[in-house]
Amino acid sequence: MKLTILLTIFFSIYANAYNLQEIKESLKTNNKTKAIEFQRDSEIAENSLLTTYSAPVLGASMSHAEATDDSGLEYSVGIAQNLTTPFSSSSKNKATVESNMASTQEAKHKLHVIELEVSSKYYATCSSLEIRDKSQLLFEEQNRRYKQLEYAYELGEISKKDLLFNKLDLAKLRQDINRYELVYLEEFSSLQESVDTLKIDKLACNDLVAPEKNINLKDINEHSELKTLEYKKSASQALYDMQDSMVQSIAYEFLYEKELDTDRYTVGISLPLGGISSEQEMQRAKELSMSSSYSFEKKAMKNEILNASQKLKSKLELMYYELSILQDEILPLNEELLQLSKSALAEGEGTVMEYIDASRSYSENMIGMLELKKNYYYELFELYKIADMEDGEK
Repeated sequence: MKLTILLTIFFSIYANAYNLQEIKESLKTNNKTKAIEFQRDSEIAENSLLTTYSAPVLGASMSHAEATDDSGLEYSVGIAQNLTTPFSSSSKNKATVESNMASTQEAKHKLHVIELEVSSKYYATCSSLEIRDKSQLLFEEQNRRYKQLEYAYELGEISKKDLLFNKLDLAKLRQDINRYELVYLEEFSSLQESVDTLKIDKLACNDLVAPEKNINLKDINEHSELKTLEYKKSASQALYDMQDSMVQSIAYEFLYEKELDTDRYTVGISLPLGGISSEQEMQRAKELSMSSSYSFEKKAMKNEILNASQKLKSKLELMYYELSILQDEILPLNEELLQLSKSALAEGEGTVMEYIDASRSYSENMIGMLELKKNYYYELFELYKIADMEDGEK
């Protein structure tokens, strides 16, 4: 019976609570996600136009002729088509493939960043919720002890100065609670806006990964943005090779003409002389410059990513050490001191002022630790975005 009641309470709490994995699943139907996917598909279709060919063109004409010796109808029927792939087809195909890979990789990176931003907001909202709830508990405890201070003041055991000091401290804590509540509501609203197709009632907040000491950066050459630039560079090189061909396309024409008593058949083939075209020269110069631009852009981006990633990694290591000191040393000492002060107060060997001082120190360090952990998570996801790492990747 007791187990049934506990399970009922548990499911009533978490029935409408969404964890991070469920929220990330909802991104598949997110409007931003759909916009990126359709834009990617549009770019792929546009890139593929390079290797397409036009349909044959059928033409017909009719006229009436009058001459001194003869008269009658004249007509012609013809079919023509411009073939764009017989020459430099391998370069065209490569340009299309590389351009499509670039569009796919770029879209993949954008979707990854959206997922990381949502994860970061989830962690921030859960952290703010924990800070708010913990500060509320600390306030309630200090408020109960303040009533003891009022009683001690009435008995003349403490001065009015001590009473007012603690009253002011209690008012500041209440003000902090309101500020934490406001921050939580703003972050919850921001998270809700990011997942516009999912209505969030509650957050589970039971799946946050503990801070890690060592964060290994992935191979820089696997970074999505760098791979995108490499694909674009290869596509430009392929377009240059295509423009470097003397003959890029061929067109044919079949024509039948009936001119009074004469039948005429015409077969034609046309080859553009691209080698002497100034337009082709400019196209070659454009693709060569674009290819060089992608090479230098990739080198610059690679250095930026390495420097920013290493900076954030070092910052996270320092934050982790500070967090460890708070969690493993300072807070346990604070808690032990608080328990000793509470026991001494109950046994009549300590004062309520001593207990409140210990409680204040514990509260400040507890909230400080939670805020530091929240900042750690924020910087962690910034590192994930810059280094193109997965959520939770070690």
